[in-house]
Amino acid sequence: GNAGSGKTVLSLQSLAYAARHCDEPGIFVAFEEGEHQILANAESFGWNLPELLPDKLCFLDARIVFDVVNSGDFDLGGLLGILTAKVRSMGARRIVFDALDVALDLFDEPRAMRREVYRLHAWLLQEKLTALITHKSRGHGDTPEAGPLDFLHFMADCVVSLDRSLDTGVSQRSLRVVKFRGSAFDENAT
Repeated sequence: GNAGSGKTVLSLQSLAYAARHCDEPGIFVAFEEGEHQILANAESFGWNLPELLPDKLCFLDARIVFDVVNSGDFDLGGLLGILTAKVRSMGARRIVFDALDVALDLFDEPRAMRREVYRLHAWLLQEKLTALITHKSRGHGDTPEAGPLDFLHFMADCVVSLDRSLDTGVSQRSLRVVKFRGSAFDENAT
């Protein structure tokens, strides 16, 4: 989805619901915002996320320190190693990678970016995790621009497009299921 469309809110709500009502602990990996900012925003919804910490919900601050990255090669291997230990210690069943595009933008060439996405996909399958991955789309509505992460749609079982736009001066948000492998669904925006 585009900026302000609700990507972080939707993914965090899904993770919190699963932890609270389905007994499925989860990890929120944030590439853009820190834990305190996310918790403060969630507080306005009345979700009381601190009661889930640290056994049912874990936040991992994965914001990139850009001057460190410029000093050498970068890949997701270290992050996945840390996450493997956390997944196993808390019995996590779900994970959110919020704003994955921020990390993937660090790769100089598309092949390196694709390699890391395939590494991430293989890791998710190995750990048997349900994952939500958010990334910013280009454009909005029915005319999104093609982006470097469009190939993610082929790997995903479900793709949801979020949009925020102005319609005669009124802010509108919509959700549209683009793909839901093995299921019938309504393709219209709601």
